[in-house]
Amino acid sequence: MDGNRVAKEESGGKSWLPWTIAGCVAALLAVGYLALCVWAKGRDTILPNVSVAGIDVSNMTVTQAENAIRTAVDQRGRDIKLTLVYEDLEESMDASQLAYPVGDAARAFSIGHEQFLDSGWRLVGHLLGMSARVPLALTEDDPALTDLMERMERTVSEAAEDQGYQVEGDRLVMTKGAPTATVDWDAVRDEASKALQEAFEEDGPVEKRVVLTTQSETEEPDFEAIHRELYAEAKDATLDLESMEITDHVVGVDFEVPALRAAWQSAKGGETFSIPLTVTQPKVTKEDLGGRLFSDLLGEGTTQVSGSANRKHNVKLAAAACDGVILLPGEEFSYNNTTGSRTEAKGYKEAPIYAGSKSDMGVGGGVCQPSSTIYFAVLHTNLEIVERHAHGFNTGYVDPGMDATVFFGVQDFRFKNSTDYPVKIVTSSYDSKGSRYLNVKIYGTNPEGIYAVPKSDVYNWVSPTTVYQPDPEVPQGTLVLDREQYAYTGVSARTYRNVYDKDGNLMEKQDMGNSKYNMRPNTYHYNPADGDPSTWVDGKPPVPGTTDPGTTDPGTTDPGTTDPGTTDPGTTDPGTGDPGVTDPGTTDPGTTDPGVAGPDVTDPGTTDPGTAGPGSDSGLTVTDPNVAAA
Repeated sequence: MDGNRVAKEESGGKSWLPWTIAGCVAALLAVGYLALCVWAKGRDTILPNVSVAGIDVSNMTVTQAENAIRTAVDQRGRDIKLTLVYEDLEESMDASQLAYPVGDAARAFSIGHEQFLDSGWRLVGHLLGMSARVPLALTEDDPALTDLMERMERTVSEAAEDQGYQVEGDRLVMTKGAPTATVDWDAVRDEASKALQEAFEEDGPVEKRVVLTTQSETEEPDFEAIHRELYAEAKDATLDLESMEITDHVVGVDFEVPALRAAWQSAKGGETFSIPLTVTQPKVTKEDLGGRLFSDLLGEGTTQVSGSANRKHNVKLAAAACDGVILLPGEEFSYNNTTGSRTEAKGYKEAPIYAGSKSDMGVGGGVCQPSSTIYFAVLHTNLEIVERHAHGFNTGYVDPGMDATVFFGVQDFRFKNSTDYPVKIVTSSYDSKGSRYLNVKIYGTNPEGIYAVPKSDVYNWVSPTTVYQPDPEVPQGTLVLDREQYAYTGVSARTYRNVYDKDGNLMEKQDMGNSKYNMRPNTYHYNPADGDPSTWVDGKPPVPGTTDPGTTDPGTTDPGTTDPGTTDPGTTDPGTGDPGVTDPGTTDPGTTDPGVAGPDVTDPGTTDPGTAGPGSDSGLTVTDPNVAAA
């Protein structure tokens, strides 16, 4: 029994050997495959028998494959033509125009390189004859393909418009059932991309034709699209200031989309129907503007230019900056923007200006006269006034209420071209009979024959008073009139613009506002030793050496001691308020001597409460003489 047990043990111990051998073989195979996968995965080249759109990229690196694909697309693409077809209409492109398909080489390399355990048998399979084809990947927004699609869409749209509807006069005519050529352009793009991919895998010159299909004749058209194609806003012809050419006008066209839809739904198949169009003619056509541009004199103004040579120079220089300015309909004229700041660098010279209520000298004196003359000309038109300010003192070269003071950066004169045509400002300076004049004309187009006449109601005349200022330089016993700080008569004016039609019928009376011009007194200088002249007895200065001027016997006064510049109080000019001396530069309250008042009577740098414009008070005080205009 003991021997039998020993025999069984020996037999059972030998049965595991085959399994051990098989396990070892399997382990060796697994290790070998893993090693193959490691090698396959670590390769830096594409597997054998791999192509991209017919281009062999086997055993190439990604960079090498990219170069090969790029070269092939460029060279092979020249022999490939893609054509889109709609009925008898065609649009084509050359495949060499395609953008380089980025990423195709990387996709080819990914075959057999993505999954580790998959890479080994993939490599072996391709070595034994397996193959893989990667299609040419075109971007959705490829510029060349997009351009082809857009060209074809325009061609189809134009063809469909002719077949579907047409404009006859003021009617939109349409036939129900006519082809409207509604195309599924996304499907066309997909089919075109597929055709290009196939073409690269074929040999020789290839043309791929993609035929477009349209919707059924019974389907409802896109009425909103028809409206977008036909709608146009009326647009006037205008003058291009850069090219000085007249742009074309546009006739406005519109219709009610619901009305077109209802008419189409009510019509029978094949029936022609129509709906009314809203046709808006432009106010100004190209033909109108070409023949009537600047044909009418809208308004004109002329003023006499007085003062120093420098002042006349400044007036002419500022006016020249405004000469030839053209305003299109709706545009504004700004005097300050047109002339710019008045500086020596721009050629302006020193001339009389006003600093507050005092006369002074400053660069740019005189530039208020061109602005006032332009305003005076505009008052004879129906153009809209945007901004205007009155001087502090009456100018004398235009009627009260018809001037326009300016100060760069603070006060401007502006008006708007409120007509339907361009307007042009023309200025000129000229001499006549020893005097200088400034003329301003406003040209435009005035088919209605409308004109305007300005008028001012003048009131509140205030004669100049007299003031005395001590000055030790004045000889004792005399009065010296200040010839620089000359007197002004104060006055107020309400200005109106009466607008008439071509037959002289009053259409409108426009209130242009109120203007207040201040009075400036006569100023006399006296020696302080004489005492205040307002206390002098009988208006006569005391005799030098006396202490009580009030006790001096008027009858014993030596005529030789009386200043010839003083006069008997009985001869005082009531218009000047001077108790003993009459300033020859002052005038009757009803008139203003333009030679004395000067072309500009307020310092744009200082604003009197009466200079802030019609009906307003400013109280502004600015003192830059470099840009002031007197």
